[in-house]
Amino acid sequence: MDALGWTVLAGLAVATAVVIALAPRFKRHHLQKQLDGTAGGSLAGVGSGFDSVWRPSAEDAHADWEAQVEMPAPAPAPGDKGRVEDGRLVIEVADDPEPA
Repeated sequence: MDALGWTVLAGLAVATAVVIALAPRFKRHHLQKQLDGTAGGSLAGVGSGFDSVWRPSAEDAHADWEAQVEMPAPAPAPGDKGRVEDGRLVIEVADDPEPA
């Protein structure tokens, strides 16, 4: 090998060592972003777009899961138990709702 080949090989070895050394930091940073809810970016929704086209059953399953996880708050109606505390509307929700 000539000098250029050894230089390229040494550069690749150094770059690989740096990436391996910094991998835990990148992983911690990504996990922290996920916990903060800021992970994703501008291409975060591309995967769900592919699911809806090529795997509609997976997209339907995800929509069902979201519907089970989300609990919408009941809308206040006149006569409901609730009050205003410090300028905020407080709605008391019964643990066992009456069947309709």
